Amino acid sequence: MLKKIAYFVKVFTLCFFTFVMVYVTVFYGLSIIPAKVIPENSQQSEDEIVVYLSTNGVHTDFVVPFVHEVMDWRTKVELPATRAQWIAFGWGDKGFYLNTPSWSDLRLSTALSAISGVGESAMHVTAYTHFVEDENTVELRLSKSEYQALVHYIDVSFKKEGETYQRIEVEGYRQSDAFYEAKGSYSLFYTCNTWVNQGLKQMNQKAALWALHDQGIFRHYK
Repeated sequence: MLKKIAYFVKVFTLCFFTFVMVYVTVFYGLSIIPAKVIPENSQQSEDEIVVYLSTNGVHTDFVVPFVHEVMDWRTKVELPATRAQWIAFGWGDKGFYLNTPSWSDLRLSTALSAISGVGESAMHVTAYTHFVEDENTVELRLSKSEYQALVHYIDVSFKKEGETYQRIEVEGYRQSDAFYEAKGSYSLFYTCNTWVNQGLKQMNQKAALWALHDQGIFRHYK
């Protein structure tokens, strides 16, 4: 009996480490490969719309103008920051967002639920009166049609009742943010950064073939 248990443990351990090695290899390999070669455009237009990619070292957000002729986000989200100039959108696991305001609050059950793909997702929405570009941000200059594609991509990621976003009635991390119900499921193979990477593809910007970590995106903008 003990020999069978030892054999099972050995096989399980071998399979686990093999999976981890394959996962990490594929993860880094696909993130290095560009989705497509985007030519550098040195010409700038007065009609360009500035948006940002912003990371906290793990999670990437889209940061876009709060009010623009393409989309006035005041008509979609409820945030107390009435003087906001920018708004950030970050898709992710609902349980992780609501139960893990800081890394010290992370529980094993929350992590396992997130990577399994069985949980629900949420959109974290944050308003900024000012947004300062730093080493954790990338500026993108979009045409109107490209920005329309991004707005559409963000919009269809929300769960809706009619055309109304479904706000989750919990407190945000600060007074300037809120959570909304979102479509899709977070998993080991589709993360918050994958969502951003897919959005970049939708608006024909530089992106990885597949990205699970923020650096899989940002390495294409260095």
